[in-house]
Amino acid sequence: MKQGWRWFGTQDAISLREIRQAGVTDVVAALYERKCGEVWPVEEIRARQEAVRAEGMEWSVVESVPVHESIKTRTGDFRTYIENYKQTLRNLAACGIRVVCYNFMPILDWTRSQLDYPLADGSSVLNFDEVAVAAFDLFVLKRPGAEAAYSPELTAKAKAWFDAATPEQVKKTSDGILLGLPGTVDDLTVEGFRELLRTYEGIDDATLRANLYAFLNEIAPLCEELGVRMAIHPDDPPRPIFGLPRILSDAADIREMCAKVPCENIGLTLCTGSLGGDPANDEVAIFREFAPRVHFVHFRNVVYTEGGSFHESGCHLCGKVDMPRLMRALLEEEARRGEQIVVRPDHGRLLDIDRFRTCYSGYSYGGRLVGLAELRGLEYGLIHGSDVDGKVCVVTGGAGVLCSVMTEDLLRHGAKVAILDLHGENAEAFAARLAAKGLTQTLPLAANVLDRPSLEAARDAVLAKWGRIDILINGAGGNHPKGTCPAEQMTADTPLADSFFGLGIEGFEFVNRLNFIGTLLPSQVFAKEMLARGGSIVNISSMAATQPLTKVAAYAAAKASIENFTRWLATHLAPMGIRVNAIAPGFFITNQNRFLMLEQDGKTLTPRGNKVIAKTPMRKFGQPSDLCGAVRFLVSEEASFVTGIVIPVDGGFLAYSGV
Repeated sequence: MKQGWRWFGTQDAISLREIRQAGVTDVVAALYERKCGEVWPVEEIRARQEAVRAEGMEWSVVESVPVHESIKTRTGDFRTYIENYKQTLRNLAACGIRVVCYNFMPILDWTRSQLDYPLADGSSVLNFDEVAVAAFDLFVLKRPGAEAAYSPELTAKAKAWFDAATPEQVKKTSDGILLGLPGTVDDLTVEGFRELLRTYEGIDDATLRANLYAFLNEIAPLCEELGVRMAIHPDDPPRPIFGLPRILSDAADIREMCAKVPCENIGLTLCTGSLGGDPANDEVAIFREFAPRVHFVHFRNVVYTEGGSFHESGCHLCGKVDMPRLMRALLEEEARRGEQIVVRPDHGRLLDIDRFRTCYSGYSYGGRLVGLAELRGLEYGLIHGSDVDGKVCVVTGGAGVLCSVMTEDLLRHGAKVAILDLHGENAEAFAARLAAKGLTQTLPLAANVLDRPSLEAARDAVLAKWGRIDILINGAGGNHPKGTCPAEQMTADTPLADSFFGLGIEGFEFVNRLNFIGTLLPSQVFAKEMLARGGSIVNISSMAATQPLTKVAAYAAAKASIENFTRWLATHLAPMGIRVNAIAPGFFITNQNRFLMLEQDGKTLTPRGNKVIAKTPMRKFGQPSDLCGAVRFLVSEEASFVTGIVIPVDGGFLAYSGV
């Protein structure tokens, strides 16, 4: 993850120097001096950008470019405000800032009833007390129709709270609810809030959704042109409040937005604290479902007290949100897309060390410093606490579509990886791309898996650099048109050239040698170096090994040979402490099968592609990152008693009969 931090500009009580000393690399900021709806001038953006760079960091995410209420209601000068918004996006892109966080919540950016909820250690956090919020709505705001929003039980509790509260307590609660943040919403009064609520009369859930989708579809072409990624913030809390619509509170809401606005540049800020405000939300499942459209992340945690009341946790890692699983999902998504995502610790406890400062609520220095350290430690532990940490791994075909992702995943978990490719320049170019991400424990090598001297030279280079070999992944292989029958089945009308009888022995032998001999030879060369201390070999099989696929006769036979060889070699080498297993990928789009699965537009399924999806219960092709967990398991100590098996990673393809 890229370590982010929200900075409120020159009016922030925390300096950029202090932020840099926290280990932050990416600042999250805005032009807080500009009013909502104004165009942000390039010169002001650059000035803030240079101030951040002067302290050794980068302003990489805007939080936020607020959406004017007229856009949300589509009233008044909303078209002018949309054009202003577009111009601000152009100006940000001109400065190289291309991730924009924003929200579409009516009037209030967030709602908390208490800004100094005390914890046992004397620190304080933000709190949402549903009883106090209901009391404010019913007896302070006196919103017409508010009674219908609350159950009789909650109404009675709210009345009891209000009757027992002192004027000071009521004012403190009201001030907390009406608090604004710089550059978004100014602090409100009760009277001003009532007036703003009137502007939303007649605007229900469906209307606000339609207004959001209209706005996003209008700016989407510009975002694609500029490379700007819009990251909408979920509702906070994710529940109806003060009669205002809530339209981005759970997975169904996000799913609808993605369907109504299909542009990939229009995505999500995954805020675990906001989504955590609904006990029914599964933050990990939400991240996994929408991961490709998560452009920015806020990590924090919440603890529920009673009913729908909750406060922020004293630890970013503990509470409702399963942060370890979420961090692992983040790392997997970063590996899939080949880039890191900016994550900022969202809110933090107010510690004694910040009592002398006037910090914005939730945005103290010490609390977020601890939160960032917790997140950083969790990330480091997940990456370097794995069983592959420090292991030396050889990957044949390491720069290919699937194995390149496995290679990067192993590197992120601390392994040292020799990247073997038939073309050395491909391995070197891939290693350079990895190095740009900070993954430098690589050795790019040219090697031909069908040529023993070539493999022995690669082995010697690995031993010279690292002195050992612990893991071998036999990733080189694939199909070839010369080993393929154009016809799925032969009928009386099928030309012989398109049938099995037209399959040339040269093509069949090439595919068989590339896959089977290309697995056998590297195993002989590299596994010999594992005899003294043990090790792990992972071969690559296929669906075709178990359920021979039409057309690919040579490929299916070769992969079936690999599965048999995997079991034989596992038995043979078991006394030497060398485990041999395989994975059988389902259908992944690679350069070799793309023309079989997709039409020339790269999106439309071919008839064969439709058959594959129909036979795959998960109704999708695999992502290369889907293979990483299985590979990492097989080479780990957790699989120390596992050898001679083949793990399908296929979305259920082998399990489904088609009926």
